[in-house]
Amino acid sequence: MCRRGDRASFVTSWDGVVGQSRAIALLERTISRPGHAYLLVGPSGSGIDEAAREFAARLVVDRVDADDRTIDLARRSLHVDIVEFEPEGTHFLAAQADEVIREAVRSPVEGVRKVLVLHDVDRLNETSGNRLLKTIEEPADRFVFILTSTKPDEVLETIRSRCQRIDFVGLNDESIVTALCAGGTDDAVAQLAAGLAGGHLGRARAIAGPLAGVRRAFAEAPRRVDRTGAVAWAIVTDLEAALERAVTVTEARQVAETAANDEELERRGYDGRVAQARRRRLSERHKRELARLRRDLLLEGITAIESVYRDALAAPSPARNTDLELLVVKPIDAAAAMEACRGARDAVLVNEKGGLHLLHLVLNLPGPPRR
Repeated sequence: MCRRGDRASFVTSWDGVVGQSRAIALLERTISRPGHAYLLVGPSGSGIDEAAREFAARLVVDRVDADDRTIDLARRSLHVDIVEFEPEGTHFLAAQADEVIREAVRSPVEGVRKVLVLHDVDRLNETSGNRLLKTIEEPADRFVFILTSTKPDEVLETIRSRCQRIDFVGLNDESIVTALCAGGTDDAVAQLAAGLAGGHLGRARAIAGPLAGVRRAFAEAPRRVDRTGAVAWAIVTDLEAALERAVTVTEARQVAETAANDEELERRGYDGRVAQARRRRLSERHKRELARLRRDLLLEGITAIESVYRDALAAPSPARNTDLELLVVKPIDAAAAMEACRGARDAVLVNEKGGLHLLHLVLNLPGPPRR
């Protein structure tokens, strides 16, 4: 529950990293004399990516109390001396490893150090991992590597053994509610989002904000089903519209980010190579974000439908969808609907064709109970 004073007490120098005081303390102790490579590990949603950016911001200025501009640019992945990499496919490609190596010999532009952040390093295979091994083990002066992974046991041992490991813990609902309330979210919305997010702060923030419309549209779909094609098509049309609205919001944010980046580059007077590289990295990040956004939105929507049937099956236990009336459906039908949701999720992961998968799913959801 959000209490008076929660908002002020939550404001910290590591805004966005919640419930990780031990990990933050370990990172802060190393800032003045950092090692060459760190491996931040923890469950999905525990804040390892956010912590990597916060840590990187402090490393480039060599201070625990980094200035607001540096922190802001790092959080938005726009700082010229913090370069982020993530797998472009199933694994890090050899070409990506070569790009990391090239970046690792370019001197800092404005900071005292340069930081290379590699996300999901459990997806480094033998080829790309071996290419990076010496660079990570013995980077040039004033360079630090920060690696992140939610699956540390799958990180190549040769990489893992060369990093200082920092462990992050999973988040409970109370921590997530406190974080959301500190950001201005209404108490009831925060409670709802935390219950649906499964310990994932990023998901909770999305459910409480940008994903609210998508989640609501999908969660209400089971009540509209009547097993007819006409109604199924109408439902899918509405769901597609909710997805497109969410995509439009992201596209608008990206346009604003690009404009802000161009303004920053012009104001700071970076040379052509540096400015071009930063524009390219931002453009590539935006393309990757949009490429996976629709798939991720579909998965979240399917999960929302599944949660409605899970609530029905678990009754009279407390429902997670506290803003919706409990769906009345036979247990066997609820179980079948959840199985249909799992099938739809697997299909989206294999081949994202949203409209077809959604139509197939809606047609396989149970209709209203017979009177």
